[in-house]
Amino acid sequence: MLHIRDKIGSGLAGDLLEEFTCGGCGREVQRKELTIPFGPRKGERIVANLGCKCENIRLAKQAVVQASRLKMRRMEKAFGQQSLLNEALRRATFESYTAPTQELQRVKERLVNYAESFDVNKSGNLLLYGDYGVGKSHLSAAISKVLIEKGHSALFLSLPKLLTQIKDAFRESSNFSEAKLFQVIGEVELFVLDDLGAEYMNPKQEGDSWVQTKLFEVLDARAGKPTIYTTNLNGAGLKQRLNDRNLSRVLERTEIIHMSGPDYRRRGFS
Repeated sequence: MLHIRDKIGSGLAGDLLEEFTCGGCGREVQRKELTIPFGPRKGERIVANLGCKCENIRLAKQAVVQASRLKMRRMEKAFGQQSLLNEALRRATFESYTAPTQELQRVKERLVNYAESFDVNKSGNLLLYGDYGVGKSHLSAAISKVLIEKGHSALFLSLPKLLTQIKDAFRESSNFSEAKLFQVIGEVELFVLDDLGAEYMNPKQEGDSWVQTKLFEVLDARAGKPTIYTTNLNGAGLKQRLNDRNLSRVLERTEIIHMSGPDYRRRGFS
């Protein structure tokens, strides 16, 4: 069975075999037996579905996946992705996370749903906050992996390592400029900024002012695009570390999720 492209047209002469609605693309289709009018197969009798768009849809989806893979290769080259996740997070999946409380189980289910229903044009941001060791980074890394497996582009970075990467961009030996790094951050479909507020920031100190400025540039690059933040700080703590302008950007279109529970890294240790 062949799918004839639009350039041949549904009006091509031939014997109509049946008409139906395609279950794949939803278009009205005519199945005809016809003779190829041109090309190396001219004169050959074939059966073709005229009006079906399934092949076009398949090619379009394939192009999207290839574009996402290209973005992932660019990110790996720019950020050295394998070096940015510690060994535990490289193994992190939803299946490997056992919620120690019912509350954290509900959080896990919410994040699984976020990954499964992810839409780069519709999904909002998430802010996961809570104590050390409750699984904020684990579950965020798991979301990234699910999306990459589905053909999306996703990038997981801790704030301290991101700032180091930006500083390294100024070195002569660097293959990527600061502008290129921000371009990659802005293009990725999902960006996870882990450990927000881990860098101590005091606007009265010059070095901390630089950190806040660079953080604003990161947040600005992600404006309107799905981003996940994790932090050990509450609202007051984040405001002190980030400043009002940066915190306002973080909270824009953001669902706040509190993760409270025992430190699963210390299970069995007292």
